[in-house]
Amino acid sequence: MAKSKEKRVVVITGASSGIGKELKSMFESCGDYVLGLSRTNCGEGWRECDVTDAERVRAAIDAIGQEYGRIDILINNAGVGISGALELTEDADYERVMKTNVDGVFNVSRAAVKYMKRGAKIVNISSVCALFSLPFRSLYCAAKAAVNMLSFGLRMELRSSGITVVAVCPGEIKTGFTKHRIKNFATSERYGDRIEKATKGIDKKEDRRMDCKAACKKIYKIATKKKGAMYIVGFKYKLLNFVSRLVPVGAMVSATGSLMGGK
Repeated sequence: MAKSKEKRVVVITGASSGIGKELKSMFESCGDYVLGLSRTNCGEGWRECDVTDAERVRAAIDAIGQEYGRIDILINNAGVGISGALELTEDADYERVMKTNVDGVFNVSRAAVKYMKRGAKIVNISSVCALFSLPFRSLYCAAKAAVNMLSFGLRMELRSSGITVVAVCPGEIKTGFTKHRIKNFATSERYGDRIEKATKGIDKKEDRRMDCKAACKKIYKIATKKKGAMYIVGFKYKLLNFVSRLVPVGAMVSATGSLMGGK
């Protein structure tokens, strides 16, 4: 990738693996200053930080702001998935999913904005699950839908400041995300073996998912060149999103439930 004319100050959360790690490498190859916020060491520029801890986030961002004087691009990538029946979800799992996916975006964005100037950009990694809810993925879908709404609202708030906010909704990508997803197979007479079947049905598609590097090239382009409010990564999901606008919501939900519900 071509080196940027001026070194940008780029902050990426969840930079120790998957999308975050690949994006960190891409920005570094362009000669940018890249600071990775994660709980585990992600190499040069690492700032140990749990995005769910508002005080630690504020301290990490303030240190970056004071050292570099600005933040040009913020990529909120840290996230965690979950599968299982909503009825049988443990409080601790609910809190972890919402705090990581939603509170994390809120905490880091709130702390970083004061160091962002006209032309800066916030990229929130959401998911196509924000657009198409799935059975036994409802909590994760709700968290990512919240990320989209937060992104759109913040975009409007910062418009006059010249700071752009975008939500990126990737489809299925080959990363360790599936492996580390919280999987709750607890069931009851109500669900039988549908929960396990639905979860394994999605997980077995791992080899057919989009290559991480290819997906990150698209996300990199969005982060550095595009101006829109939301982008879907993955052609079939773009097509599905188009189709979903043409049919009644009830019909879309019914079809998704039949296909993905583990029957």
